[in-house]
Amino acid sequence: MASSRTAGKPTQASAALTSALQALRGPFIVADLETTGLSTATCEILEFAAVRVETCGTLAREYTQVVRTASPVPSFITRLTGITQAEVDRHGVPVMQAFSSFLAFVEDLPVFFHNASFDRRFLGAAADQTGLPFLNPTNCTLALARRAWPELPSHKLDILARHVGASNPTHRALADVRTTVAVALAANARLALGQAAPA
Repeated sequence: MASSRTAGKPTQASAALTSALQALRGPFIVADLETTGLSTATCEILEFAAVRVETCGTLAREYTQVVRTASPVPSFITRLTGITQAEVDRHGVPVMQAFSSFLAFVEDLPVFFHNASFDRRFLGAAADQTGLPFLNPTNCTLALARRAWPELPSHKLDILARHVGASNPTHRALADVRTTVAVALAANARLALGQAAPA
C-alpha cells in the first residue's frame, strides 16, 4: 500500500502543474487576502484584492476592498500590513458586501494565490459565514515557484520578487497580488520552456 500511495503523489503534482499552466494561458485572476491572524476559527478577512490578467499577460482590472471586521484590528497586524483601525472604520465594508464584490470580480475564472491553501481556508470560512459559495478552480503560485526554481533556498514572496525582478511585497493585498502576478508569469515562462529541474 505504501508504494501505491507514493506512486500517486507525482501524478497529483503533475496534474496540478498541468492545470496551473493551462490556466495561465488566460484570462485568469491572481488574488490575495489579508487577515487578522492565522486561524479561521478566531480570525477574519481584513482585505481582499485581485487582478484580472488577460491572455497576453496584461493586467486588465484590479479590485481591492478593506473589510469592516467584527473585532478590532490587532496591533501586530497593523504593524505587519499598515492597515489601521481608522482605515477599517473609514473605508471598510461588511464581509458580505466585500466577498460578494470579490466573487463578482473573479467571475468563473481560475484564481491563483501564493500559498493557496491558506487563502482557500479563509474563503471557505467566508462562504460558510455569508452563504456565498466560492467555486472557482484555484492554483498555487508557491507550488509553481518550487517547480520553476527548485534551487532557491526559500520560495517566500519577497525572495521570489527579488529573483524575478518584481516589486517587493508589502503585506497589503493589492501590492502582493501585483508581485504574485510577476512571479506567476515568470514561473510560467520557465516551466513552459522546460527549464526547471524535474521534481
